[in-house]
Amino acid sequence: MRNEADAQDSRAADRPADRAEGRRGDRAEGRSGARAGATVTTMAAPDRGPAPAPPRRARVAVCAVFFLTGAAFATWAARVPAVREGLGLSAGQLAVALIGLSGGAFLGLPLVGGLVARHGSRPVLCTGMAAYLVALAGLAFAPNLPLLTLTLAVFACSNTAVDVAMNTQGVMVERAYGRAVLGGFHAMFSLGGITGALAGSLAAAKGVGVTAHFTATALVLCVAAGVAALALLPDERAAEEDPGPLFALPSGALWVPGLVAFCALMGEGVMNDWGAVYLHDVTGASPGAAGAGFAVFSAGMVIGRLSSDRIRARTGTVRFTLGCALVAAFGGAVSVSVPVPGAGFAGYALLGLGMASVIPVVFSHAAQVGPERPGPAIAAVSAVGYVGFLAGPPLIGGIAEAAHLRVAMLVLPALMVTMALLAPRLRRV
Repeated sequence: MRNEADAQDSRAADRPADRAEGRRGDRAEGRSGARAGATVTTMAAPDRGPAPAPPRRARVAVCAVFFLTGAAFATWAARVPAVREGLGLSAGQLAVALIGLSGGAFLGLPLVGGLVARHGSRPVLCTGMAAYLVALAGLAFAPNLPLLTLTLAVFACSNTAVDVAMNTQGVMVERAYGRAVLGGFHAMFSLGGITGALAGSLAAAKGVGVTAHFTATALVLCVAAGVAALALLPDERAAEEDPGPLFALPSGALWVPGLVAFCALMGEGVMNDWGAVYLHDVTGASPGAAGAGFAVFSAGMVIGRLSSDRIRARTGTVRFTLGCALVAAFGGAVSVSVPVPGAGFAGYALLGLGMASVIPVVFSHAAQVGPERPGPAIAAVSAVGYVGFLAGPPLIGGIAEAAHLRVAMLVLPALMVTMALLAPRLRRV
């Protein structure tokens, strides 16, 4: 990727028209012209039509989309207790509603890749974001359990459309830059989640109702997403004659990155649902300290994602993924082998650092395995990974019921070791 970008930059530097008209708007045109072997002149410019968004604007736009997506989901997550109380749901009924959340996400993933291949990531992203934010507002108006479950399914399914499409856009920006930038986008998702959670906590503390909170948030995020959409990159092969099957499932070289994603997302699901419980029940941490432990894990995720692109550029995909897996494995081993709060915090920080960048790296790798159809490749890998995300928490619960929670949490270092063994098998592209 770096060699191709260097060659393109070298050709662009030799064109006098670029120097005469400036580099911002013409750089993207110069690259496409260089691929075709054409000479760019000022007289030929009118025949080219509107130029694609400059990479810098597109990068900012994709950062914004990741941030807004994380903020929207965190808005719902922060007000789950209020939604439950408003409908008078028991714990079991809430669990039924959450089946809609996980089921909608899982069913949407294989379909979205085919839609991106047929229509392009930008239309799918815009449509999915609109449905996502309408569903967010709709969650506040659901009058009963069945409609809440259905709305959560729509919310999650449209979220998967946004997820695959925005990662496809991220890969396109990464190609335009000629270096790794996808990790920074995922960091923005985490920062958006933190922002949405803090805003939700403040709204709850001030007594703001769920209806007003969700509706206002959806409107603000919709306007911001609309502005960001103006700078997204157009898809080069959005209307190809043979876009492939509508349902995207892994095949061939995609199985290895899919299994790596399975391990990483299963570990993340375990940490989301059982991390604080482990600190409280096994290490004896207070409820406040247990919650802080999850915050430490989340902070490690943000730091890891912000620094991942630079490190990955120096080490390469295989060595970077292997290093991440080993750091996370050590963190998991520390948290389980020394059952005290301090060791738990240290282990969670290392788990966050190690697991943070695996998914963006795997998505970028999958897009390189299938460069002509990155959307379906990302969707297929996501589908395998999401199986792990859904299966992890129940697996921990079953082992804890049969043995002990400390024994069950040994799954974490085992997953990370498995990921380390899979990393060298990632095909170099």
